[in-house]
Amino acid sequence: MANIKLVIVPEKIKKSGECVVMLQISAKHKTLRVPTEINVKPEYFVNGLVKGGAKFDKQAQIKNIRLNEIKNDCDLRIINNSEKVKSMDVQSLKKFLFAEEIEVSTDFFKYTARRIEEMKQSGQIGTVGPLTATLNKVKTFWPKPELDFNDINIRWLEMFDAFCLKDKRKRNTIAFYFRYIRSMFNDAMVLDDMELKYPFKKFKITKEETRNRNLSIDIIRKIRDYKTEIKRREITRDIFSLQFYLFGINIKDLFYLLPTNVVDGRLQFYRSKSKRLDSLGRFYNIKLEPEALRLIEKYKGKKYLLWFADHSYTGNAKVEHARQTEFQYKNQDALTRMLNDNLTLIHDDLKLNLPNPLTTYYVRHSFSTIMREIGISKDDISLCLGHVNPEQSMKVTGIYINEDFIRADQANRELINFANSEFSDGKSWKDHKEQISKKRAKKNPA
Repeated sequence: MANIKLVIVPEKIKKSGECVVMLQISAKHKTLRVPTEINVKPEYFVNGLVKGGAKFDKQAQIKNIRLNEIKNDCDLRIINNSEKVKSMDVQSLKKFLFAEEIEVSTDFFKYTARRIEEMKQSGQIGTVGPLTATLNKVKTFWPKPELDFNDINIRWLEMFDAFCLKDKRKRNTIAFYFRYIRSMFNDAMVLDDMELKYPFKKFKITKEETRNRNLSIDIIRKIRDYKTEIKRREITRDIFSLQFYLFGINIKDLFYLLPTNVVDGRLQFYRSKSKRLDSLGRFYNIKLEPEALRLIEKYKGKKYLLWFADHSYTGNAKVEHARQTEFQYKNQDALTRMLNDNLTLIHDDLKLNLPNPLTTYYVRHSFSTIMREIGISKDDISLCLGHVNPEQSMKVTGIYINEDFIRADQANRELINFANSEFSDGKSWKDHKEQISKKRAKKNPA
């Protein structure tokens, strides 16, 4: 039976006095260890956790969140592939969990195919489809059996661009292909240490103007206050609002949050979009305001933070989805489809007349745009959106809630207060913004 746990080797101490936390993998009566990026003093590491507090590791909570994510990722992959894992020895299991490949090919086709398989094994399903589409398009353009990375130069990119235009592809679709070609260059150079001629330094990826996905505060309020007796629309309304209260959190992150992600009234997690086992990704540390807490409590789960995911897909062929109610979902994609379908119905009920279909994707755009409109600085908006160097969040000294998190808390509270105001005094939105500006001026005199 495969087993995963977090350990240290006290005998292997660095000059800093710390040990590397290792992920210990056991299978078929053999064991091996894989290092994580987390270091800890031996005396601070007890039963797979880093001890925190004033007398111990001051970054314990952040480190424990990351370590739990690494272990949980591996545990979930084992659970979801239980039949496949049974036959694996420890080396095969390691390769399966970390998508290892001994030989790294410089052939773009082989490398991309390998990355697609790695992403399937590591659960990055959202990237598999777009990357596969890109690979197929490149193969159509380049019918030869091999394509070396270094053959992809600026001239090659220009020819591929012309080929796609002749094939009547839209400019944004072509930009989509280029971004995934570029991502393979980045992976090859960063993950596999390939020395490549990087053509994207001088090649500009052009695209059409992005469709407007910004909602006004009035529409946000209408959706928040939407009255319905239909359960799926009620859930949709509440999840849309919860996204708004949590910095525009994406559905995948929300779906897989665990109760342990809530620490002292704050939601702490690494964004799945940028997360890798060898990287911390973007760290979020969000104060849970009363509006968010009420919704979390309403949909409180057992295994996961919200009960939508409590009985998500287990990988068991006999029971593909052991949900207890019709409102629990196989995975985040199933939940997203339900939400977007019902947002369309809510849009029609409210007669919003938006130029594009209303989806959960609107929330993050609207969150940042409304913040800017009420006078919150671009720097503070960037903090809320997680546009900071994730490594810096690990270098916080003293306490784990630093000045940046407090500024983000204040900006979020101001946004929610604005959403809660109804202009009952008859003032216009412009008058209200002027009033906010005056309050800011009093708080921050020149």
